[in-house]
Amino acid sequence: MDPVSYLFSAYLNLVQQQVTDIYGTELKTLVVPYEGEQVPFSFQLWQIKQNSVCRPYEQDVRRFSQCTVKARALFGKLCDDLTRQDDSNWQLPKYRTMYCSAAVNYRPMIAEITDAKQDPVTLAERACNQAILAAMGSEDETLLAQRDKSCAAVR
Repeated sequence: MDPVSYLFSAYLNLVQQQVTDIYGTELKTLVVPYEGEQVPFSFQLWQIKQNSVCRPYEQDVRRFSQCTVKARALFGKLCDDLTRQDDSNWQLPKYRTMYCSAAVNYRPMIAEITDAKQDPVTLAERACNQAILAAMGSEDETLLAQRDKSCAAVR
């Protein structure tokens, strides 16, 4: 490649990079630490991609839920902080709009996983079934009495 073509090519690459940065056409990914949680998300054209928020944690429901709740709070905090600042940079209003829009529109996935609570009827049925298994094929009077006693509460 001759020097003039090389120089022209380099100039076009520089202009292209500046144009994409100005208009936000490139997909950008950020990971922002917030209240002990790493909150990853992507944005393009000054809008946060809703399905990208906390995406790496989707396989772990608890972690994904915690991350999405923190992400919503992060977007709200960034919106508040950017609203208090003056528009000294041309990008500031774009970021403010992006984060304030996400603070309003983003819906976190709220999940709470706990151990199943056993009601007394279920516990009685389980005890009866265990007593039936223990007494099955046995002629031991104590096991048969325990079975009858355990299963009487269920009936």
